[in-house]
Amino acid sequence: MISTKISLLISVLLCSLLSIPATGQSLTSGDLAGVIKDPSGAVLPNATVTLKNNETGATESQKSSTSGTYRFSLLNPGSYTVSATATGFRTSTQSVTVEVGQATTAVLQLAVASASTTVEVTTGGNLVQTENAEVSADVTAEEIANIPNPGNDLSYFVQTAPGATMNTQAGYGNSATYGISGTSNLFTVDGMNENDPFLNLNNSGATNLMLGANDVREATVVNNGYSGQYGELAGANVNYVTKSGSNKFHGNAEYFWNGRVMNANDWFNNHTDTPRPFDNANQWAASVGGPIIKNKTFFFVDTEGLRLLIPTVGPVNVPSPAVESATLANLTSTGNAAEIPFYNQIFSIYNGASGYSRAAQRFAERRLRRRRYIGRRRALCSAVPGLSQ
Repeated sequence: MISTKISLLISVLLCSLLSIPATGQSLTSGDLAGVIKDPSGAVLPNATVTLKNNETGATESQKSSTSGTYRFSLLNPGSYTVSATATGFRTSTQSVTVEVGQATTAVLQLAVASASTTVEVTTGGNLVQTENAEVSADVTAEEIANIPNPGNDLSYFVQTAPGATMNTQAGYGNSATYGISGTSNLFTVDGMNENDPFLNLNNSGATNLMLGANDVREATVVNNGYSGQYGELAGANVNYVTKSGSNKFHGNAEYFWNGRVMNANDWFNNHTDTPRPFDNANQWAASVGGPIIKNKTFFFVDTEGLRLLIPTVGPVNVPSPAVESATLANLTSTGNAAEIPFYNQIFSIYNGASGYSRAAQRFAERRLRRRRYIGRRRALCSAVPGLSQ
C-alpha cells in the first residue's frame, strides 16, 4: 500500500514537471513567443513562422502548434523580424526587439489572400512581465551610450533601475535595490560572474570602477529572480551582454578629460587657504565590428582605458623653525656635527614643500593666540584673589 502511494506520488510529480512550459531565457538570451490568428481572431495551427535576425541575417522557422502558438528560445538580444504565412492567407510581418532574460510577445494576425500584407512595428518588450514574477529593468544600447557615466563603470547603470538607491558613505557596494544590501547583488558578463570573491561586491580595482561599459550591448537588472537561470545571491541580478559583429561595420571612439581648471576648490581647502590641488583624469574607449563572411562570420574588438592623477588629502607633520634650530644645536653639542648636512637636507625638503609656508604661518598665528590667551588668563587670576590659573 505504501509503495503504491509512493509510486503514485512520483508519477504525479513527473507529470507536473513535464507539464511546465519550457522557457529559453538565460543570463545572456531571451525568448520570443506569440500566437498566430486569422482575421476573425481564431487561432491558426500549422502556420509557418520564420524569425530573422536583422543584424546577422540568421533565420529559423517552425510550425505553430494546434493552439496557434509558437516560441523561439535562447535568442541573442537584438532586433528581429518575425513573419507568419499559411495556405490561403497573406504573409504577416512584425518587427520585435528581444531583451535579455525576458520573453517578448508578438501576436500576428493573417489577412486573407486577397488582402494586403499587414505590417506591425514594436520597439520593445512587454511593460508587464507575464512569464514570471520577476521585476526587471532593461537598459538598452542607446541608454548605455547616452547616460553620463564617468569612468565607464558597468555598475553605474544599476542606479537607474526602479528600487535602486546609491550607496554613499554607508554600506558596501555602489548601490542596493529594494532594501537588500549591495553585498547581495550578482553581476554577470556574458553569463560569467563578475563579483569580488570576498564581499560579493562588484569586482573593481583601486578606482572602485568596473570598466567595460563601452563593450556592453544591453543590461538587465532583475529583482525577485527565482527562476532556474538565477541563483546564488538574493539581491539584484545584474546581467550584461557584450556587443558583437553584424553584417554592417560599426564602431565608436570616445575620449573624456577632467582636470583642475574644470573643478572648484572645496570648502575645507578654502577654509585653510589651500589652493586647488592638481588633478588629471583621462578616459578613453574605442570599438569596431563587422562582417568577415556575410551572414556567417563576424568580428568585434573593444579597448578601454583609464589614467588618473588624483590628489589625496591627509595631515602631514613637519618640524617648526624652532624644532629645526634645536635639532641642529643638539647635534653640535653632542659631538654629532657631521650629521648636520643630512638634517639640513631633510629640513630643506620640508621647507620647500608646497603649503609649508602657509602651515608655518598658521602655526605661528595659533602660537601667538595661545600666548595671548595665557597672558590674559594670568592677568585675570592676579586681579581676582583665589582664582586658579
